[in-house]
Amino acid sequence: MSQCYHCQRRKAKRHCSALRAELCQLCCGELRQKKINCPPSCPYLQHQTYQEQRKWQKLRNGSKEILKDERLAWLAAQIELAVNQLAQQQIITKDYDAFKLLNYARDKIAVSDKIIVLPAETINKKNSPEEALVNFINNVRYEKGLMLSVTSSGYKREEKLKCLEALMAILYEITKGDLSGRIYLEDLARRAEKAQKEKGQKILLP
Repeated sequence: MSQCYHCQRRKAKRHCSALRAELCQLCCGELRQKKINCPPSCPYLQHQTYQEQRKWQKLRNGSKEILKDERLAWLAAQIELAVNQLAQQQIITKDYDAFKLLNYARDKIAVSDKIIVLPAETINKKNSPEEALVNFINNVRYEKGLMLSVTSSGYKREEKLKCLEALMAILYEITKGDLSGRIYLEDLARRAEKAQKEKGQKILLP
């Protein structure tokens, strides 16, 4: 059995039609749809889809408990309001765009060692949507009773990550893993409109 084309260490057990080479299982998982443009016919993409479904279902189950916390539910609602604003401005147009934004924010916040303290600002077109969302999240303060007060407080990195993963799981569940349409964005717009009519700033999470 030949060695893996990529790592040159482990035994190659999978044929990659995109690279026209043999890969080990670890490299296949690491490179798949990230550094390799895999064809839809690749049998290992089906395995990936199944694993993703299990992953997000597990996170969704956990998110129900996370979002029972009033502070975390407030943060999650503010993030969704920001995503909805980007959608209304047509900066993002598909569910995939929303998922990518949340994923980018999660990855960026996970590796950030700096706490950004800036005056409150809304997301606008001057920023890239990815960086704008990260900055927005880093500036969100919990306002008890939905009113600006001296008791407002920021969020720890772990809390931000929990909320972002919970929202990604909710998005994945609403769309059933099909991110090519606007199922989540339209559901989000309805919830945001309802919250606005009730003169509140908090979106009711599904």
